[in-house]
Amino acid sequence: MVFGNWEISEKNIAFKGDGYNKFEIPLQELNRVVVDRNGDIFYDWILLATEEDWLTQDDLYDLNFAFVYAIGKYTMDFNYNVFDATLAEQFEKFDEEEDDEDNF
Repeated sequence: MVFGNWEISEKNIAFKGDGYNKFEIPLQELNRVVVDRNGDIFYDWILLATEEDWLTQDDLYDLNFAFVYAIGKYTMDFNYNVFDATLAEQFEKFDEEEDDEDNF
């Protein structure tokens, strides 16, 4: 299955866009979480992808869809509250990037 530039296989979700950039999420680590210093829990790979400057917001939106699809397809543990918090954090990072661009 493909979502934008993201291809889901039995091994991973991989970026298949143009260029030399590479980003792959191993399926066995897909729902890995990270806890920040405030105790908030996020899906780690979504935030790691968000930190990649070369991925566009459209790429990241497509990744979000691919992420949820793969979680469901492979019947992995999933927490809607953690996903909502992850998306809120992702959108906050988008806003920070836009603010930084506006300051130049």
